Amino acid sequence: MDSGLEAGRLIGLDWGTSSLRGWLFDAGGRVLDRRSAPLGILTVRDGRFDEAFERLCAAWLAAHPAMPVIASGMIGSRQGWREAAYLETPAGLDALAGALRPLDDVAGRRFRIVPGLATRSASGAPDVLRGEETQVFGALCAGASIAARTDEVTRLFVLPGTHSKWVAARGTTVTGFRSWMTGELYAVLREHSILGRMFEEPADPEASGPMSAFDEGVDRALAAPGALGHLLFTVRSEGLLGERAAGHQPAYLSGLLIGAEIADALRVFVAGPPTIIAPTPIAGRYCRALSRAGVDARIADEKPAPAGLFAIALRAGLIE
Repeated sequence: MDSGLEAGRLIGLDWGTSSLRGWLFDAGGRVLDRRSAPLGILTVRDGRFDEAFERLCAAWLAAHPAMPVIASGMIGSRQGWREAAYLETPAGLDALAGALRPLDDVAGRRFRIVPGLATRSASGAPDVLRGEETQVFGALCAGASIAARTDEVTRLFVLPGTHSKWVAARGTTVTGFRSWMTGELYAVLREHSILGRMFEEPADPEASGPMSAFDEGVDRALAAPGALGHLLFTVRSEGLLGERAAGHQPAYLSGLLIGAEIADALRVFVAGPPTIIAPTPIAGRYCRALSRAGVDARIADEKPAPAGLFAIALRAGLIE
């Protein structure tokens, strides 16, 4: 048996809509092995989540047939393996660990699903997230033991994506968050609206031309945050009048949407410099846009989901 697998004590899963990622941890939280596959909940047919899980983790399960598992993400949604109800904010690490949804009866082992979080705005409008809570707790672990974190400084995390999330945390408690459909709006407008008909894919999306267009979109949205509906139409009008190259229009649209999101978020959240949790290309765009709004931001050093899964499992007593 591989000596690395022999030391395994916990399997952590980040199970999303389109992909499944897994990590094998030792008793101290060190990642011994990792796996990934395009086995998101929408790609698993006929609800055969057990087969997808066993396919990804076969070697780990062979080494430790009774090893516990913790999973976060859309696997706990209504379309997933078993729904894990949303936990209301403010929600700390202890509350999250205490609200894990057991799946032991069908998984054949100690298997827990991390619940999502729910919050309400000042007007009473509801908001939800699922999966991002684990990344936030992982980021809170960075550089210090989360058990020792007692600071009362409010920290702000930005998690761009199909549905972008801004999450505020104090100590080890998520105090609130807000969502924007920025990524989904970009995809819909580009692929299914009149705006995208004149678009061309630039040879290098990060070249000076497209990025100048991105900056202009950000600046316009920051200057007139309530005018997004009008500003979106300028994507078309500038194209018709030959005032913006077709290869620069996708970046301009991206700038408008991200700029509008940032303008609203800075109105809602009062905290120190935000930490961006995202892959490099999109994290870089958010960092650039925030800089244009006069906000210094940092990009998380590494993907925090594994650290978050381990911290929650440790607090829940899954690791012996």
